[in-house]
Amino acid sequence: MKLKYVDKIRANISINASKKSSNLLDGLYKSIYKGRSMDFDDLRDYVLGDNNKDIDWKSSIRHGSLLVRRYVALKRHNVAFVIDTGTKMAGLNKNNEEKRETIMNTVGTLGFLVNKNEDEICTVYGKEGKIFMSPFKNGLVNLEITLTEIEKYINDDNKFSINDVLDYLNTHSKRKMIVVVISDISGLNSISDKTLKKITYVHDLLFINIEDGSLFGDNVFDIDGNMNIPKFIANNKKLIELENSERNRIINENFNRLKRYRVTGVSISNKKEIVSKLIDLLERHNHAVGR
Repeated sequence: MKLKYVDKIRANISINASKKSSNLLDGLYKSIYKGRSMDFDDLRDYVLGDNNKDIDWKSSIRHGSLLVRRYVALKRHNVAFVIDTGTKMAGLNKNNEEKRETIMNTVGTLGFLVNKNEDEICTVYGKEGKIFMSPFKNGLVNLEITLTEIEKYINDDNKFSINDVLDYLNTHSKRKMIVVVISDISGLNSISDKTLKKITYVHDLLFINIEDGSLFGDNVFDIDGNMNIPKFIANNKKLIELENSERNRIINENFNRLKRYRVTGVSISNKKEIVSKLIDLLERHNHAVGR
């Protein structure tokens, strides 16, 4: 099977991250999980984000640089991508890129790391009037199929909120997971405190906000209203200031709400910053849970 999407993801990671950054992203991904086995595997170079307790000081002195001990995992981990596939996710971001492309590249980058660690992923999203949950699988072929499906069903105009999808996940899966929600600020705003409490009681939760484009400027199209916004509104400076102020207020309020439930969130505005923002997300999550 030709890995059209996976090959693009692989190229994007290599273009937008140095070797050091790629190693950091990989190391941080592995470090966000609770627990490990005590079966020693080997040594590798220390990268920012590694647990200081894993440093092998004697070997580091002999080698002349910091080395950390790696252990054989007792079990594989499960990563569930909860993806917003509503019509609004087919819009544009601040750089006039399709939010759909940003979503696919974000899922693909994290999915690529999951595959390298031999962990398994599933996707949960609204599809054809129902909430769909794929089985947990590993492998680049599975990732390719996942990305193909995501592209197909974004803009599906489903009637399910992110809160609905998280409730479905809570009800239909009993295994412990890392749940990665990929939506926008309206999706985050739809998640109730009750749902956040239930999800975070069992699972690790990460939230990725795919930023919207501005409501103002030239040739702005309203997806919900299916119409171009009139220029006398789109270029009104006072309305632009009000929109920016209200947008920032909603984002800050919701991200502060996430912190109360020890949920780490990050905003991504374009494809080029995906790797750096994921490094930031995993690093802050790693520190937040005390690992």
